[in-house]
Amino acid sequence: MQSWKRFNSTIDINFDVEILSIMDSSDSFLLIGREEIEAIKRCQFEILKKLNELDKNNKNWDVLDSPYITAIEFMKAVRIRRWKFNCLVKSGKIKTMKKKRKIYVPKGEIERYFAEITE
Repeated sequence: MQSWKRFNSTIDINFDVEILSIMDSSDSFLLIGREEIEAIKRCQFEILKKLNELDKNNKNWDVLDSPYITAIEFMKAVRIRRWKFNCLVKSGKIKTMKKKRKIYVPKGEIERYFAEITE
């Protein structure tokens, strides 16, 4: 378990240094100047700002625009549970594709599922 202590200290040349103390099996100190810390904070702030812009610009963007969704995504979209999903697959009312242990459903099956219910 690490405990963090943070305090300010002045070295004999009147240079303010923030001392971060990491107490673990061997007590060690890391000296970092205030300017360096401020530079790190500015860089981190810029990174966060760019990540937030990316998130706002690509809110509905998928990495791959696949024609398939997972079984879990299908169940969430049509609001059913696993038991009902398995019954629909077994009766042939929805088409699935299995790759290794993952089950995929074509996106068009959502519309087809609701079209069959309304008929």
